[in-house]
Amino acid sequence: MDVAVLDRSAVSGNSHLHHAAPRTKLLAFALVLASIVVSTNLFIVLAVTFALLALIAAERLPARSMLPLAAYPALFAAVFAFASAPDALAAALIIAKAVTAALAAVTLMFTTPYPQVFAALQRVTPGLVGDALLMTYRAIFLLADKLADLTRAVRLRAGLSGAHPIRSAKATTRALGGLLLYSLDLSQREYDVLVLRGYSGRLKVAERPSTSPRTDRALIAGAVAILLTAALWRVYWISFIDYSWMPLAFALLCLAAALLLRRRNR
Repeated sequence: MDVAVLDRSAVSGNSHLHHAAPRTKLLAFALVLASIVVSTNLFIVLAVTFALLALIAAERLPARSMLPLAAYPALFAAVFAFASAPDALAAALIIAKAVTAALAAVTLMFTTPYPQVFAALQRVTPGLVGDALLMTYRAIFLLADKLADLTRAVRLRAGLSGAHPIRSAKATTRALGGLLLYSLDLSQREYDVLVLRGYSGRLKVAERPSTSPRTDRALIAGAVAILLTAALWRVYWISFIDYSWMPLAFALLCLAAALLLRRRNR
């Protein structure tokens, strides 16, 4: 995971989603997540997946960086599906739900700066938890740089990993142990600095207002439409089961139109 790419997209991006209020995007994410949870129809979940892909394509977001991150949960979901799913259709539904939920979360993180996400969450989380999440943001970059230096040192000292696998494994283990100790020391130093600067148990981050109210309304309307569709197919599944292909076909058309528009604007 390249944290720098994620942060660059969230901070420097200029899409419509970047101009929406963080609180609006969190609400839309919650509605989409609810639609994934309540849905028991594979076609409906896939329709949500392709709708998110169409949004990514239309907004010209870095799909090459986003899609691998969204695919990671598929590995764990596949293990769970293999152990508990009664048939292949149920297994596919479990995996599709995991990937779609991850894709929604990745879209949120790539279009919203990390501090702004937790500025909205601070209102509902305890002060210590909110502050820890905010400070984690800075620590991730410091630890990523440290890990890169340690990895480079391991390669230089261990030589070719194929020729000396045991020596390379030992060096890597020692490097990770050093990184763990460094992270503990870093957290203590960060806390000491906060105390010296007058930390009193709460770091306040001002929420950024929306610069595109139209985008806010469109996001909420789209998320509500997705949730209503999933709820209708969940409640009236007997009546609508023969029409499950319609939301999926509509999402595929939206994706095709978004890809065509993106290629034309290049």
